[in-house]
Amino acid sequence: MNRFKFSFTLSSYLFLFSMVSCEQELNLDKYRNPDVEKMLVVNSILNPDSLISISVTHPFFFSTPHVKFDPVTGLDVKASIQDGDWETMAFDDKSGLYLSSHTPQPGEVVGIRIENNEKVACAYDTIPYKVDIQNIEVSGEGPIHIYWDNDYRFTYKITFQDTPSKENFYFLTIEDDSLPWEFSMMGQPDYTYDYVFKVLADMVNKDINGWKPEGVFGYPFCDKGIDGQRYTITVKEVLQSPFVDYIEKLPRKVNLYSISRSYFEYIVSVLSMDYEESALKGNLLSLGLLEPEKIYSNIEGGAGIMGSYNLSTVKIDILKEMGGWQAN
Repeated sequence: MNRFKFSFTLSSYLFLFSMVSCEQELNLDKYRNPDVEKMLVVNSILNPDSLISISVTHPFFFSTPHVKFDPVTGLDVKASIQDGDWETMAFDDKSGLYLSSHTPQPGEVVGIRIENNEKVACAYDTIPYKVDIQNIEVSGEGPIHIYWDNDYRFTYKITFQDTPSKENFYFLTIEDDSLPWEFSMMGQPDYTYDYVFKVLADMVNKDINGWKPEGVFGYPFCDKGIDGQRYTITVKEVLQSPFVDYIEKLPRKVNLYSISRSYFEYIVSVLSMDYEESALKGNLLSLGLLEPEKIYSNIEGGAGIMGSYNLSTVKIDILKEMGGWQAN
């Protein structure tokens, strides 16, 4: 038995030695493409509450370590504003963005044009009109057994009016709205119940089999099948074993973004690339800052995304809406 153990150990060391002796440094420089590495990666997410701003970077070679994308300076960057005029945008050292003095308006077509020697990148997008959340109803059940015996489940009914006779695109999120010093709790929203997210799943499943909107950060949807309707979206939230004796508020912020077609196509392509759900975490603006790799782009002569949105937000306290824990 000891002889076998010794032989096994010796064989293991010989195997590891052979692996080390075969190690060699790979030189991947032959795969570099200078034209790609000099490509302009343009990201601009517009909304009626902010000045036009543009991020311009270069892509990294895939083996190059990096933690951020350095801005490309010294470019001739212009944005079209109302009446067809073009404004030269100045580079802001603090933000690393090219900034305009113009705030785009709903329905306005905004164009951007970036020149770098002989390279030109440009794009256009139309600022969507705001679609207001008209009503939110919340019901709850609990304590019930979902994961544990004292879980709670809340059902949101979120109503809005879709604009008829045109394609409309949206993004819905439900977020915790408690203040830092408030004792509250956020559960796991479930977007799998509603028809509009089943339509989204059909789109994504053209590239990923079995995908479902099971993340917690919100999802895009379109008005396919609900065009022109006053529609009510159903979203559920599961709260696991809440401290009902201590929690007096469950404040939530419901955000309905009206987004442009290009922004919708971009987000769907991100989901279809099977990115981690963390790609959708936090501010919707961060979605425009991914590396250009088989992802939808509307930047002619470059990569990246020019998208736009218009936001409607309603704040509610779901515990107050239901009259407290005992009213469930």
